[in-house]
Amino acid sequence: KSKSAIFELTESDPEIAHEMFVRLARGIHRLGFEELLLDCSENNHGPGFEISNAAGFNKDGKIPPTFLKYLGFDRVVVGTVTGESYEGSPRPRIKRYSETRSMVNWMALPGAGAEEVAENLRFYGDHSVPITINLMSTPGKEGQDLLKDLEKTILLTRNVPFVNRYEINISCPNTHGSSGRRDTRREYKDQLSEILLVVFDASYDHQEIWIKVSPDQDINGIRDTTQTSEDIRISEGCEVEGFVIGNTTTRYNPRFITSPPNQEKKGGASGNAVYGKSIDVQELFCNEIKGLDLNYKIIACGGINSAKKALERTKYGDEIIEGMQLYTGLIYEGPKLLRELRMAV
Repeated sequence: KSKSAIFELTESDPEIAHEMFVRLARGIHRLGFEELLLDCSENNHGPGFEISNAAGFNKDGKIPPTFLKYLGFDRVVVGTVTGESYEGSPRPRIKRYSETRSMVNWMALPGAGAEEVAENLRFYGDHSVPITINLMSTPGKEGQDLLKDLEKTILLTRNVPFVNRYEINISCPNTHGSSGRRDTRREYKDQLSEILLVVFDASYDHQEIWIKVSPDQDINGIRDTTQTSEDIRISEGCEVEGFVIGNTTTRYNPRFITSPPNQEKKGGASGNAVYGKSIDVQELFCNEIKGLDLNYKIIACGGINSAKKALERTKYGDEIIEGMQLYTGLIYEGPKLLRELRMAV
């Protein structure tokens, strides 16, 4: 009932609900009540894969890592982090479709910028929770400016305690690029080799590099991504750990997105609206990795809102599945989803 009331109160601007959650998490952390209120026996169970939040859930690192740990996460993803602060699209910029457990957002990477994110994370001290920084350049950057922006984010965050993974977000469909177009996924993908070199050079050896990919691609796009990653590994010795599959989709089925999200009818859909596309692309990636005997892992993301779906996602490439990321499923199902996943295997 409380969730329904919050949904109703924040229907015109769902970000308000998220801001309420962040304030609640910070308050519980300050009072020292995280373990008392959140810890449960299910947290002692490992499902065979690492569970983390997806990018967008903890944009600026304001949610305490220990709060998310006791909630049931093994790892905390922060971001998408950009070198400079950016306002993003005007609010409201999210629409819920509760009847189909889906959402559409057209946020365009708003955030406080890398310097403030680093300060936020340092504030939490010795929490021992592994942190992933999901990063992309500040929207509107191009060429060398784009690369310098990425380097800035790495240099400002690489010494933050427990940051041991970087996740390059080349798959956000809502980002305005140098040309003014909203969807710059092709622009980022074409510059992937340069982006990888900058991230590798700026990060430390112990910090893993992952690439977050779009569900809106065919086998040719998948081969381009894996081949670029393999070429850079061979020629430059730069290790790509694997791929996060996937992000939101702009090719959503009207069965799930039952009315236009905004006047432009644009945005990236998540939840059930992206699940089918995500699992299809994951299967293609797994087949490509196995077929060419490539040494990559996969983190499944997109529409995972039950233990059943979690097990479906491990069906494709069980031996190379490193983890799963959650966002929209958690919004609709609540913390019980984390408990179910921890008991899934």
